[in-house]
Amino acid sequence: MSGMEMPGSSDAPKTRAAPPSGFAEVRIAPEVQQRIGVTLGTVRRTPLTMTIRTVGIVRPDETKVRHIHLKTEGWVEKLFVSFTGQKVKAGDPMLSIYSPAFFAAQREFLIALQYSRAAPSPGQRNVVDTARQRLALWDVPMSTIEALEKTGKPSKSLILRSPISGVILEKKTFEGQYVMPQAELYTVADLSTVWVQGKVFAYELPHVALGMPATVTFPSLAARSFVGRIVFIDPVIDEPSRTVQVRVELPNPDGLIKPGMFANVLIAHAMGSGLTVPTSAVLRTGERDIAFRAVAPDRFAPVEVRISPLRFDDRFQILEGLKAGDEVVTSANFLIDSESRLRAGGGDMTGMPGMGVEQKEKKDAAHPKTTH
Repeated sequence: MSGMEMPGSSDAPKTRAAPPSGFAEVRIAPEVQQRIGVTLGTVRRTPLTMTIRTVGIVRPDETKVRHIHLKTEGWVEKLFVSFTGQKVKAGDPMLSIYSPAFFAAQREFLIALQYSRAAPSPGQRNVVDTARQRLALWDVPMSTIEALEKTGKPSKSLILRSPISGVILEKKTFEGQYVMPQAELYTVADLSTVWVQGKVFAYELPHVALGMPATVTFPSLAARSFVGRIVFIDPVIDEPSRTVQVRVELPNPDGLIKPGMFANVLIAHAMGSGLTVPTSAVLRTGERDIAFRAVAPDRFAPVEVRISPLRFDDRFQILEGLKAGDEVVTSANFLIDSESRLRAGGGDMTGMPGMGVEQKEKKDAAHPKTTH
């Protein structure tokens, strides 16, 4: 028959399990299947990968950020690094200052050195070492101290040098400014690695762990994806949003990733393998989960299934009710579900377009309308 109907008991195999309570097996002719859009999917064993997607913002790696201060005070004479965004290498000069305290410290060192040479003694050598250490604690390079020791001529200016290679994120000084130790002059960041700060929901935390890989893409770099690793999970949950901050460390050797960029983060947790079906194959009623298994090209049997509470992308894991290789309905199953329930209750859907068409035509042929 081309319509939907309940197969006779003689058609059903003796070994077939009884339909769930309130449902009945239905028959749909192939041409009707095509008309109402019936499609099938296969129960198969697939990897079980819990996928977590979130968004994040790029931040500098805080372990590679330096806030530049002086350890003395004085007047800025010259800026060697004069704008934000400028690249520097470790040891590059950043600025020079005239510092009376620095000039006096050099003089003290030279005087102590002169006395030590004239009248060597352990005590005098200690004075020289103390004066030398004072200069070193001001970040004066050892080469500069050795040159001072050889020439005996104190330098008028103290040159401040970059402690790391990186990019100037902030410049807060200008020529002629009087600066003191508490004033921050520059912020330098090494951006060869960056952090992507994202948030995941609290229920996703069991699938996130330190060291796990994460794939990161950027709307502004659509043609590329980057792989980093999770290096931090906030120990505190944000109460209003019920989310937890997660930090992904990302290599950035080419400097393409800029602080402030928006990112899409994908974290995949591999959980072995199992039997799965497309999510559209399972009708969730709240009390039980039903799938319609194809038992013949034109027959579909309702099956109660038990699924995992987790969803793996667009598939559910089947724990009970189906086996590998079974074919199940993945679209138009709501229509089939309605017909199955009606059949179980003694009704049908022959009045609906495309449903039970052949039965309706036979009925009309058997009882033709009479006209007067």
